[in-house]
Amino acid sequence: VYKSELLRSYGINVNFAPVCDVSLNPDEYMYKRSFGRSAAETAEYVRIVVSAMEQEGMGNVLKHFPGYGGNGDTHTNIIRDDRLYEEFVTSDFMPFVAGIEEGADCVLVSHNIVECMDPDWPASLSYEVNRILREDMGFEGVIITDDLMMSGVSDYVSDEESVVRAVLVGNDMILSTDFQVQYEALLQAVYDGTVTEERLDGSVRRILRWKYDLGIIE
Repeated sequence: VYKSELLRSYGINVNFAPVCDVSLNPDEYMYKRSFGRSAAETAEYVRIVVSAMEQEGMGNVLKHFPGYGGNGDTHTNIIRDDRLYEEFVTSDFMPFVAGIEEGADCVLVSHNIVECMDPDWPASLSYEVNRILREDMGFEGVIITDDLMMSGVSDYVSDEESVVRAVLVGNDMILSTDFQVQYEALLQAVYDGTVTEERLDGSVRRILRWKYDLGIIE
């Protein structure tokens, strides 16, 4: 509650939190950013945080779907996750489910290549990962990518291809350090029909609904 009040006092209406990743090993990359407890404890933590942020009118973002686990840093490397799907169901998904059930506004998707879900694409560029989030987990809010300039994506495909694919697979918002280049690439994809207005309209409606819920628009 205090953090939400502090952020709002500075005019900030969205906090990219809570971190939903489950990590118990201090040597893992994500440990210092995570709650550092079991999946069940992390899920309860996420539930409490989302509830408090919602009560204070602070936008929240669950991250990093579908869960980092013990994998390395996609800021600097292409990362492949070879865990079984059952491990995600019984562990990594639990905090995200808790946050979604509590009314989370947004989910941020990582760049890990999760082989049991999609061996060919980073999660942020995967139709299947988006489908799991939407259909299997019932999330109806805004889906946003991690920064597409991180090496987990930028070393895998071109900047132009990544932003177009990110939209095509279902992401509503794009994080991009190199936004000038990627804006032009996405605009061209709309002009040539690769990205349809119908696809964009679905995302725009979700973003506007989020802004309405936060009281940004009436």
